[in-house]
Amino acid sequence: MSKNLLRPAVLRFFVSLGCALCTFLWNSPANGQDLRNAIRTRILERTQDVEVNTALVSYRFAQMGGTLSSVYLSLSTPWGAPPVEVLADQKTTLIVTPTGEKLYERGYPKDALFPFALTLGPLSPETIYQAELLPSENPNRERVRLSYQENNLKITKIFTVRNEATYLIEADIEIENLSPREPLSFPEGFQMTLGHDVNNAQRATTPSLRLLFDGVRSTEILRNYTHFNGLGFLRDGLVLWLVNDAHQSDIHPWESELSPGRRIYGVRSDALELKPQEKRLYRFQLYAGRSHLIFLEEAGLLKIIDSNIWDQSMAALTKSLQWLYQQTGNYGWALILLTLLIRLLMYPLTRAQFHSMARMKEIQPKLEKLQSRYPSLTQLRVLYPKMSEEELRRRARENREELTQKQMEFFRKAGVNPMSGCLPMILQIPVLILLWQVVLYSAELIHMSPGFLWMNDLSQPDPLYLIVALTVLAQIAQGRLTPTPGTSQNQLLIWVFPIVFGFLLKDLSSGLWLHYFISTLVQVVQQVVVIWELRRSPGPRLEEPEVAPESADGTKNR
Repeated sequence: MSKNLLRPAVLRFFVSLGCALCTFLWNSPANGQDLRNAIRTRILERTQDVEVNTALVSYRFAQMGGTLSSVYLSLSTPWGAPPVEVLADQKTTLIVTPTGEKLYERGYPKDALFPFALTLGPLSPETIYQAELLPSENPNRERVRLSYQENNLKITKIFTVRNEATYLIEADIEIENLSPREPLSFPEGFQMTLGHDVNNAQRATTPSLRLLFDGVRSTEILRNYTHFNGLGFLRDGLVLWLVNDAHQSDIHPWESELSPGRRIYGVRSDALELKPQEKRLYRFQLYAGRSHLIFLEEAGLLKIIDSNIWDQSMAALTKSLQWLYQQTGNYGWALILLTLLIRLLMYPLTRAQFHSMARMKEIQPKLEKLQSRYPSLTQLRVLYPKMSEEELRRRARENREELTQKQMEFFRKAGVNPMSGCLPMILQIPVLILLWQVVLYSAELIHMSPGFLWMNDLSQPDPLYLIVALTVLAQIAQGRLTPTPGTSQNQLLIWVFPIVFGFLLKDLSSGLWLHYFISTLVQVVQQVVVIWELRRSPGPRLEEPEVAPESADGTKNR
């Protein structure tokens, strides 16, 4: 059978194979439901504490004291922030069973104090509460109730946890007088603990305490203010912050010395007077998570941190990515559109860079010929072994000065600026790094979103490494189109560098690889356009640069 008859059959085979592969990848389980879409809860057998696990955080609510005894940020992303326990008095270890189930082993010292430990009259932080899960029709919401009753006093704490890309939980504290006749009086009100710091490796004795009074940040408790907004701790990229409801004017900051050099902080109320069968409800929010501007802004806590222009740029770009996600319904398409937009905005710089590199490659042979006529000090030593060192250095200096002058004149005639290829590249680097950081910065949002094509979770590595292979191929294509001197070493690097790059960074999140693949693909298209432009309008024809001839002793006839 002739080759002409084989070609259509082979072409049809590869087209059919490509269509089948695309159908398989598009209909893969990435677009289905997974455990990220539901909260997982369990009651621990030994302590009867309640564990609530979202896609981002594992919370533990303890019966002793009715507290939140653990906030473990469980999401782990490549090159992102590792899993960490937020609370200072808790040590949490992640254990993965052979079946893939994630279990959390927790331990804490005897004198540990956790958020929402309440002191009121006979009630102490060691009081044992009754824990239960309240029914919820929303699979993305779980409510935990911790209650205690003594005589006519009843304390109920209800914590609401949502499986969303946020680090906020809601806490409702209800104090009730059950007596039908007798009032209850607490002249000192109640005190509720937040803690003494966030978890940190250095264990600094000075807490990273911050407070908000009337929307103004402070590092110490003020006496004169209209409204107390909240208080918390910030350290090592972690935030533990208690938000006071805007309508609770009777809540104030509170501090106490637990032991020498160890101060605890929280909130207190004004004196409490409860009429028979009266209920008093106090509402708070707790932010326990990473100090990302996008999440802090959603929680209304931007004032608690200092942000620079880089942080603000990253937050603005993250919002743009979020907006694109809202329009498309998938972070895969959002990343593609954002990368295309950035690349189009940067096209003038990219075009100038490619034009300069192409022109430099065109004049490279004449430039090398010019450079060869002005030997360096090492070359002069070989050419003139009997010449004195002082004379060799003098001539090398003269050669260098004259070569610089000739090169500048040569560049001027060629219409080439040597820096025009570097400057656009330098200007692009901060933008590309910023976009790279935004993908890492949006890991929580991306993790909570649907998958894209065969990639089930864009915040995690591609299990098939297919996006890595596609990016490596795109890099090789880009290298083949880049105007560089055609030496064997450069040609080898065009193949070796992308392969080594892909192998070393193959376990980066698939969202980062998707961004890099689209970015490289756009660059390839832009380079093709620039090559087409250069072929249509070639640069000026250059004559050989004039060089003064040398005499036999190495001197130049000027």
